[in-house]
Amino acid sequence: MRNPVTVRKLKFDGSVKYEWDGDLVEALGDEWIIVFHDSELHDKREALPRPAEPRSYGFHYVGLTQPLTVLVSFDERGNWTGAKCDAALPGAVRGRGIDFVDLDLDVIVARDLSYYVRDVEIFAERSRTMAYSDEAKSAALRGIGLAIALVERREPPFDGSAEALLGRVLAAAGPT
Repeated sequence: MRNPVTVRKLKFDGSVKYEWDGDLVEALGDEWIIVFHDSELHDKREALPRPAEPRSYGFHYVGLTQPLTVLVSFDERGNWTGAKCDAALPGAVRGRGIDFVDLDLDVIVARDLSYYVRDVEIFAERSRTMAYSDEAKSAALRGIGLAIALVERREPPFDGSAEALLGRVLAAAGPT
């Protein structure tokens, strides 16, 4: 099932916040592309490295027409642990790479699907220091609104579809 791609999360100034290898597993029309991450198979290269953690899985839902990416996370047993929704400029596919520009605002979604908006102050500061365009500021607000709507309406990936997709991906990989 290997279909290697690299997701790059960029800042508005073009600098790379991280690069994360994964496998392209699905496209939802022209609107979303889904990348699978397995912490034992895929490297994540970050500006500030983190200590090693137990095995985990994730799906990056990268909006290609929407100002949002959603990272859905699972523990080593495949239990859904939450999601981080990044307001972002729509992603762009470049060969085996998928880039998106993070716009700082996040919606953090807990296991019980409660949520909160994070990094409002950082967004305000970087809007000034990185000279966000009016279009970027508007996109960030639309992205947060979209994330909240997806959670509240229980639409993908908050409708059980991410869990079902994980089951299919892990089954296709066979025993470990």
